[in-house]
Amino acid sequence: MENALDLIEKIGLLPLVNVSDPEKAAPIAQALSDGGIAAVEVTLRDASAFESLARVRKALPNALVGAGTVHNVADAEKAIDLGADFIVSPGVCPETIQFCQTRQTPIIPGAVTATEIELARSLGLSVVKFFPSDVLGGLKAINALRGPFSDVRFVPTGGINFDNMTPYAESKSVFAIGGSFLTPNAAVASGDWNAISETASRAVDKLLGFTMGHVGVNCPTVDVARAAAQEFADIFRFNTREIDISFFAGSAVETMKKPSFGEHGHIAIATNSMKRAIYHLERRGYSFRFFKNNDKGEMIAAYITNEIGGFAIHLCVKY
Repeated sequence: MENALDLIEKIGLLPLVNVSDPEKAAPIAQALSDGGIAAVEVTLRDASAFESLARVRKALPNALVGAGTVHNVADAEKAIDLGADFIVSPGVCPETIQFCQTRQTPIIPGAVTATEIELARSLGLSVVKFFPSDVLGGLKAINALRGPFSDVRFVPTGGINFDNMTPYAESKSVFAIGGSFLTPNAAVASGDWNAISETASRAVDKLLGFTMGHVGVNCPTVDVARAAAQEFADIFRFNTREIDISFFAGSAVETMKKPSFGEHGHIAIATNSMKRAIYHLERRGYSFRFFKNNDKGEMIAAYITNEIGGFAIHLCVKY
């Protein structure tokens, strides 16, 4: 399996499974996976939690399964022996962190102060949990901490829901979004697995934040492309700008200096995260044929293999 931390970042959402009845654990995890989130954190908050972890691991061998609320080495060892792909701890415990490192199992410790983050960094970690996010200042606090700790990213949990998750999804400071809002208590209590799948699907859509980016128009020559961009600018009072392969009229229209992908051109769909969007679309069965990076090595375009109505389709980052 791919490195657990890399997968958590790509999935972008880390649901909590916290149930006293182990028989519900695997159906919850399956429902989340069916909705697009093939990752869970099984919290070790009562004696039955290890059985829940074992059942999820057995039922979903290809999913990412972690153990949360791990306080000590003994619990970490038992969880890893049961098949946990990663460990989440409430705080920074050097002994537990070092044990997980000897077992080559990623650990995400809770760290919400500069001292705790510094300690986690000294132990070789660059991803920490930020809980309870709502009580501790949320994204405003996370972004402030990123100032002195630019190499650290956060998994915020606590108080995040559909009403406030968009800024977290848009933030580069956020490694993934965790929380129990992805497993609603009412749905868990009633065994409404479809409701959990629908919640997961809705969360993925909100995480990715797909919106219209721009339309690209294939032009036969540089002069035709320049004139086309200027015409759009004149009509709609857009500014124009030139890049290596095209001209832009505002952020709405790109005129290509020579024909590129697509019979007519391309349609760019903007997203909060290229990495997450590619992961989730590939999981849905779509493939990609071309990727483009900027001079910093950051991906700025990813072309889907499918074309629609004579237009190539590519993802782009939000402006």
